[in-house]
Amino acid sequence: MNLKRLGQHDPIPPSSLATCLDFISVWGSNPNRAQLGRLCAASIGVSLDHKKILPKYKIQSADPLSYGHKIMDRLLDSGVTASEIFDHGVQCLVAMAEKLPTESEVEDTANFTQDQHLEK
Repeated sequence: MNLKRLGQHDPIPPSSLATCLDFISVWGSNPNRAQLGRLCAASIGVSLDHKKILPKYKIQSADPLSYGHKIMDRLLDSGVTASEIFDHGVQCLVAMAEKLPTESEVEDTANFTQDQHLEK
């Protein structure tokens, strides 16, 4: 993703499934347009934590929207347009959503574990 003065970067979804769930939960709560913009900015920031070019997401506060406001300022100051923030942010959110296990995957894991216990 091209972040203008911040450079070209490849986002990586957070390794923490809990962090991914925080972001996807906010996304699924039908945020208004301003909140969605902050969430998109936050998803960019958290997906670039490994690059250390934007402020780090603090899991203690677990507040993607507040964090997103800070990241939005940085991105806009760097020349990234609002539409680019939305586009890049949605891509990051989709990548986070894809990391989360589906209900059927959880059930398959539970069944596999239960079947192993029954065989013993």
